[in-house]
Amino acid sequence: MPRGHDDLAPALRPHDACAGARNLLEHCIGIAHGESLLIVAEPPSYHHYDPAMVEFVAGEARAAGARVSVRFVAPAAGPEDVPAVLLAAIASADHTLFLNRIGDQLRFVKLPGEGTKSISYALDMSYLGAGFAVARHDRMERIRTLIVEHIASARRYSIRCPLGTDLEMEAGDALQPLRESSGFTVRNFPVMIVPPVPAVRLNGRLVLRHALTSTGVHVYEDSIFGLPAPVTLVLEDGIVRSVEGDGELVSRVAAQFDRVDRLFGGAGRRVGSWHAGINPFTFFTRPALSDIERWSGVAFGSPRYAHFHLCGAAPGDICGQLFDATIRFDGEAIWQDGRLSALQWPQIAALGAELGPPVDALSLRPPIGV
Repeated sequence: MPRGHDDLAPALRPHDACAGARNLLEHCIGIAHGESLLIVAEPPSYHHYDPAMVEFVAGEARAAGARVSVRFVAPAAGPEDVPAVLLAAIASADHTLFLNRIGDQLRFVKLPGEGTKSISYALDMSYLGAGFAVARHDRMERIRTLIVEHIASARRYSIRCPLGTDLEMEAGDALQPLRESSGFTVRNFPVMIVPPVPAVRLNGRLVLRHALTSTGVHVYEDSIFGLPAPVTLVLEDGIVRSVEGDGELVSRVAAQFDRVDRLFGGAGRRVGSWHAGINPFTFFTRPALSDIERWSGVAFGSPRYAHFHLCGAAPGDICGQLFDATIRFDGEAIWQDGRLSALQWPQIAALGAELGPPVDALSLRPPIGV
């Protein structure tokens, strides 16, 4: 067991990668005997995903009777640069599984073919064998649906955090379309997050800390921008009107916003949307800054973590990070101090009992590296 996993609750520690793989193949992808599965993997020289994952998942799929092919492709600069030969392979497959950051880049793009498309955020065997990936995918999807239904019916929401974030939006009927779509064209495995919540009329103060990063849609130089101190964005109707904090840091943050917006032809310093994690089993046992790109590919599923899409083309190309927030819709908290309080709702609590890991998820506070 990799160092650091002894910090996890016993029910979350990696123990059964086969169960995680079956959950992925049966309850997420829904693969049937004789169907084709295309695994899109990163070259072994890349280390975002453990290369052992590819052969392990392929072996489990073959044991289930699938016809498996593996295609190794380097991550692209953006969705517009994905190789045509890969898109053709996706079009002809019954199912496509991304063990590749290209899946993230394509999550808002309509992909060819009628087959399913999924991306795994279980980056290595320890994630695949932990509660993170073992919790029943279909039950987690139902939990997400119930949460999204509540969000979509709300007329207003608020976001607050201990550092001073204080945001509100009179939503009217702007949230209703969330009922109709997950917001993504590529399925998340495991279930990680709610769809992007519109921020078009968001007002107040957003205090960001830790770092600004890419949203994963485009790769660009100097996308990781450390924040040695918090900065405050003053929002009016979803637009960053000013940045407050240490003078030199404020100037650098403003320059980063403007640079990224120019790179991707956006609409100025707009906050397009935000969302927060709903997988209470999410963990990252090392400091985030030791490998922030890999951290970014996992930690966003934690209820402790909400992030905002800023600048550039929709949905945005800068990710602003918020931790341990309380987020209310029509006055009812879905997230309370970074915990998924919606798990207490009776209809969700009943599903939670069927997830698999024998643990009260509300009592968990797995480390996420910050």
